[in-house]
Amino acid sequence: MLGQLSGTTTEMSGTKAAFAELSAGLLDSLARTTLDKRVQELCAPAQVAIDVLVRNLFERTADIGFLATDHALRGFAAATERSPAARADMAARLQAYVARYSVYRDVILLSPSGEVLARLPGRPDVAVCRDALLREVLDSTAPYTEAAVRSDLFPEESRNLFYAVRVQNEAGAVLGALFLCFDFEYEVKRIFASLQRRGDWSVITLLDDTGMVIASSDSSQVAPGSVVDVAPGDGHLMRYAGRKYLASRRMAQGFQGYMGPGWSALVLVPLDAAFEEDEQDGEEAGASASLDPAGGGGLLAAVLADGSAFPPELQRIPPQAEAIQRELSRSVWNANIRQGQARQGAAGSSGAAAPASNPAFSRVLLAEIVRTGTRMKEVFTRSIGKLQAMAVAAHLDDCRFHAALAIDILDRNLYERSNDCRWWALDPLLCGLLAQPDGQQEAMSARLRAINDLYTVYDSLLLFDAEGVVVAVSRPHAEQWLGRRLDAPWRQQAVALRDAQRYAVSEFVADDLYGGRPTWIYATPLQDGGGRVAGGIAVVFDSAPQLAAILEAARPPKVAKACTLFVDALGGVIASSDPRWQPGSRIDVPAELLAEAAATASGAARLVLLDGQVMAVGARASSGYREYRGSEGAAGQAVLALVCVPLGAWNGGLAAPGRAPASAAAPAMSVPQPQPADGAERLEIASFHVGSYLLGVAASSVVEAIPFGGCVQLPNAAPAVCGAAIYQGATMLIYDLQRALGVASSVPRADMLTVVLADANGKRFGVLVERLGDIPVVPVADIAPVNHVFVGITPVLASIVKSADAAGQMLTLLSVEHMAAVLRDAPLAGQQAHAVQ
Repeated sequence: MLGQLSGTTTEMSGTKAAFAELSAGLLDSLARTTLDKRVQELCAPAQVAIDVLVRNLFERTADIGFLATDHALRGFAAATERSPAARADMAARLQAYVARYSVYRDVILLSPSGEVLARLPGRPDVAVCRDALLREVLDSTAPYTEAAVRSDLFPEESRNLFYAVRVQNEAGAVLGALFLCFDFEYEVKRIFASLQRRGDWSVITLLDDTGMVIASSDSSQVAPGSVVDVAPGDGHLMRYAGRKYLASRRMAQGFQGYMGPGWSALVLVPLDAAFEEDEQDGEEAGASASLDPAGGGGLLAAVLADGSAFPPELQRIPPQAEAIQRELSRSVWNANIRQGQARQGAAGSSGAAAPASNPAFSRVLLAEIVRTGTRMKEVFTRSIGKLQAMAVAAHLDDCRFHAALAIDILDRNLYERSNDCRWWALDPLLCGLLAQPDGQQEAMSARLRAINDLYTVYDSLLLFDAEGVVVAVSRPHAEQWLGRRLDAPWRQQAVALRDAQRYAVSEFVADDLYGGRPTWIYATPLQDGGGRVAGGIAVVFDSAPQLAAILEAARPPKVAKACTLFVDALGGVIASSDPRWQPGSRIDVPAELLAEAAATASGAARLVLLDGQVMAVGARASSGYREYRGSEGAAGQAVLALVCVPLGAWNGGLAAPGRAPASAAAPAMSVPQPQPADGAERLEIASFHVGSYLLGVAASSVVEAIPFGGCVQLPNAAPAVCGAAIYQGATMLIYDLQRALGVASSVPRADMLTVVLADANGKRFGVLVERLGDIPVVPVADIAPVNHVFVGITPVLASIVKSADAAGQMLTLLSVEHMAAVLRDAPLAGQQAHAVQ
């Protein structure tokens, strides 16, 4: 409407269409970014839930193999008579194993006929098991049988997860079957609790291979026992129980070839609550902006300037909005020029439309058009800023989440290591052989080899006597230690222990037992029949491949350059997925970040400058798992996980990308003042910017401002001659004010403008400018020749307006005739010219 009133309807229609197109693109980017962020919040916990569970279950496949070879358990199964005292002793022995491994809710020894020979105290009083699973186990030669079934061993329960194997004597005769009942319900609750966020509506579920829900974090929404028909993948729109959900289903990625029972994880959120902005979202967005301490916003500004952290469609919007605003300003600037010329009776010579009936009012409308366009651009700027903040917040939150995942996997892994050595210390064969070691070295080594074959996460196992002398090893490369005394502090701590539940662990340092590489070594004492310490067992964790696998599993997906690390409380690197930070080196992250991560249960995240890159860094300290006290363990060494995602190159803090570039600034169009009553002469000036100069010419000399579309350079021309271009079917020379004034431009040539001028003879030529300015009307009396003010100034600068503009900048008028004279002396455009942009 304003365009119609001001006579600029045609030029405004293009701007209107461009704004509409940009608006659609912005809304699309907003929708896609919001959807992608929400889907990522679903798929990440889905993958973690199933992978963490599968890693836990992998350990169970080794435990069943070890416990089935327990010498005392074999002897009890082979006995023809079992007194109540013997049964109580066996129950106590099973209880001792479970006391070291709380992941089991029951251990059951069955005879081949199904008689319950032994199980933990307080469990269902079942005399005979008639499950089909028993026959399957007895007939199987596999190292283990895994089954999630209903069993008459727990008659009141619908399903239990068992790991079972047949028990054989040394000759291979089947003595019975051993069942380990995994504490599935408690474990799943821990996993769900660690993955759910405060105020989140999402539901985490586990599905079996038929799609039946076997566990749910919210049974009121998704009940266990129901069947959910959804294919694996992310971002599904599904209907369940009369409600629409956004869902992601992930299959297990497996661990060391073990794929688990064939289950999957499904995370779903009600569609009507999926995109609500709760308080947590606001806190996270605010955190993303505030996690740039001491940088004054420099790190965040560098991320915004680089732009690589944002989707391509989002990166395209700011320059598009800037180009639209620049074109709008140019259109209004031209309209103002034409209105002024029309008022002075110059419409015919300039080809402008008929003057408006009220030029002053029309000029007000033109200024309002610019202000409207500026406000629209501000809306885009704010929206883009929100999208960018959302993207940065998502990266920070993702890094914190994956850091929590990494440390959780590590805690669970080291929990298993602390338990394994204590399990094996209960082995009566090892204890008996160590109590009378003469001539038993091969038998002890054979037992260690069998254990190490089951538990492949260890580089080697060593048995040492009370003096610390190694008497047996599990691997050939460790045989060099036979007969040598271990003097490490962890060995001395281990043999000094009197509590069978305790263990010793080394610091994560280089050790000759691991080929001079850093690792953790766990040790616990072994006792003879009289309760005296006969020596101990040490397990050398194969840390290099195991920690590498953990770090890779915790690395954010779809981010090729992301890296994960384990560090100590001072930033010393324990393990890293990035070769830039080797174990033993130090990563330069703020001490405040590590301290905050150690003090906060949810961890911490912030922007950090690392190796010339601004990175989103998430940190989480070890907090332990079950009865395991955390990676500090008995060694007292704190461990934290770091996840680093590069968001952009560091620009030195010199740029200010959060501020709109100069080329995008719109001129504040002033309204020409009416001729004063005293008849004082006034001059309407068309102004523009070149470098730090505010320059202008009489508006009557201006034809229009057009985009600079490149030009043809002219050989042997003066430096101030930019070249020649075609304007309205004729050749037009262009004057280069940057070179004439010796100033550098902050605007790319492709974004510059050409102001077309006409000299006294009507000859048209162009002047290259960076951006357009105001069109003030000033008293002629306030204009003074420049040589009255400055001496030796370049002749292109003709006069100066003695009053500054609103920004305090001095306006200098150019000599149109001087520029025309310079161009008249230039060669013709067709003579040996070549094109440049």
